[in-house]
Amino acid sequence: MSKISFDSPTHTKFYVSLISIFLLIFYSGCDGDRGPAGPEGPEGPPGAEILPVSFEFTANLTSQNGFEFLQDIPSEIEVFNSDVILVFVLEDVLENDTEVWRQLPITEFNERGTRLLTFDFTFADVRLFLDANYELGSADEFTDVLFRGVHVPADFVADIQASAEIENARTVEELELILETDIETIMRSDLRRSISFNP
Repeated sequence: MSKISFDSPTHTKFYVSLISIFLLIFYSGCDGDRGPAGPEGPEGPPGAEILPVSFEFTANLTSQNGFEFLQDIPSEIEVFNSDVILVFVLEDVLENDTEVWRQLPITEFNERGTRLLTFDFTFADVRLFLDANYELGSADEFTDVLFRGVHVPADFVADIQASAEIENARTVEELELILETDIETIMRSDLRRSISFNP
């Protein structure tokens, strides 16, 4: 039995020629006009449209709770990192039952200094709190104040201008106009008396 030697110049030329022919055939098949497009596939199912949703809750901001209140976001609302939560406080109910809502934060200047009613949020809860440049006391307490949290999905705050407009919306109705959609309330408080927030 004879051995095949790959060291001979004949074999080397043969393999180089074989590889060259293979590459030439492979790359020549890539040239030419593009063929017609294939048929369009079936339309997929529509994606879930996540719309803004609101929820209402009452809160007490007193010295007993450190002027801080934590409200869980309802389980029906899924909040992602890119979403926004806005909070409004019921400021007044007019004679014709028209509700006047005001967006937080609210800054008040009084004889003792400056007081701020503000909030922060996570994907699971909203924290309301009072802050001031003086020591808060019983005169700063609020009880049974009605708040409305509004979940604004990231799709609605995609561009910077819309985001700024949303952050500056002073009322829920103004927010609906900016978002060009109604905001569904999934958790409405039955508390509808004159529990207005008057700093």
